[in-house]
Amino acid sequence: MSLRSVLISNLTCRALLMFCHRLFSGLFLAAALLFSGAALGGDAVPLKVEEAWVRAVPPSVTDSAAFMRLENTGDAPLRLTGGSTPIAGMAMPMATTRKMVQGVEVLGMKGVDFIEIPAHGERVLKPGGDHLMLMNLTAHPRPGEMVAVTLRFEPGDRTVTVEMQAKIDAEN
Repeated sequence: MSLRSVLISNLTCRALLMFCHRLFSGLFLAAALLFSGAALGGDAVPLKVEEAWVRAVPPSVTDSAAFMRLENTGDAPLRLTGGSTPIAGMAMPMATTRKMVQGVEVLGMKGVDFIEIPAHGERVLKPGGDHLMLMNLTAHPRPGEMVAVTLRFEPGDRTVTVEMQAKIDAEN
């Protein structure tokens, strides 16, 4: 075998290996997108979640709350129907109520079936307003720790998991 044929053989092998590498990398990426629901829309929730955090509470407290800004990027309304997290037995949407009692405004809250995010709109869940109540805490994250919260949406019973930082309040 001549030096020339060895070089051509090596170049052919390298070219073939590069071609296979690119082909399989592309196929792997396409499969990953397909199975993640990201290709062609899938069941991905058309949503941006920003400024998400969970209130850090002392161990004697049984409930906490999750707050965030939800932006619906889709053409139809979304309904936040609840969620789950490893640190609580239940995650339930809560609406703030206001009523006048003897001339004084009294704030309260009540469980609701859902919190609606309008199409191409946003909804802010904040202290003193609507929020996602985390009930029956099984753990009490300290300020700075991260908590995974899975949000559940209708239509379609779709979910989005968000990593939220535990804080005492929105600034800390």
